[in-house]
Amino acid sequence: MRSALVAVLVAALLAPSVAAAQSSPFQPLPPAPAPAPPPTETVPPAPGSDDSGISALQQGLLILAGVVLVVGIGVAIARDARRNAPVEALPGSGSGGASAGEDAAARKKTDARAAQKHKAAAKRARQARKKNRPVRK
Repeated sequence: MRSALVAVLVAALLAPSVAAAQSSPFQPLPPAPAPAPPPTETVPPAPGSDDSGISALQQGLLILAGVVLVVGIGVAIARDARRNAPVEALPGSGSGGASAGEDAAARKKTDARAAQKHKAAAKRARQARKKNRPVRK
């Protein structure tokens, strides 16, 4: 334990001496070394080595695999969404047997009732706030 403490103290004492040896950060940067000249000789390809990448067949198979993967992901997402969807009928789906005009009228009535409920709730909240105001003297 003591030897570790002594090693840390020695390292801490040596660190400032290393930092003092550095130049000032406000001096200009030294010039960059000159880049090496490009090689002048080219190596000819070895005979029989045809490295043209993947063939057209391989390219087509990779594209086909990508399409199958994307379609499979889409099918899995759609199947999961259908499984977890609510069972109740959506408005405007036409499953209720009512015509489009009757459906719109029912929706307007529902919207009007919701607006009345909201207005009444806001009025009750205002009255409660007024009732609970502190009395000024």
